[in-house]
Amino acid sequence: MERLTPAHRRYLAAIYDLAHAMQDVSTVELAKALRVTKPSVTRMSTVLMEKGFLVRKRYGKIYLTDTGFLAARDFKRKTLQLQSLLPRLGLDLTEDESFELSCLLAASLPERALEGLGA
Repeated sequence: MERLTPAHRRYLAAIYDLAHAMQDVSTVELAKALRVTKPSVTRMSTVLMEKGFLVRKRYGKIYLTDTGFLAARDFKRKTLQLQSLLPRLGLDLTEDESFELSCLLAASLPERALEGLGA
């Protein structure tokens, strides 16, 4: 699979989450969810389209391809597993900070390091 950066994975995961809440994911909704600008979403969606992870339709609607769906689902699974382990470290993190850290870890750690995580 094409190497994805943490930013790529965050965008895919956000689209994945939004797609579960609404039929059509728009660039505007994605920008709100990620707290970024619409031009940032447009740039990143172009990159992800070129990599084959999503398609962008008229009026800024974004849809994951099968490859994008699988990558996003896998990333979400790893993120949730890591996030459930973070309280054991005794770090004083807010929910948002815990999510951010788990996203960074899930995107950065090698696959072999994540294999032993329980569901």
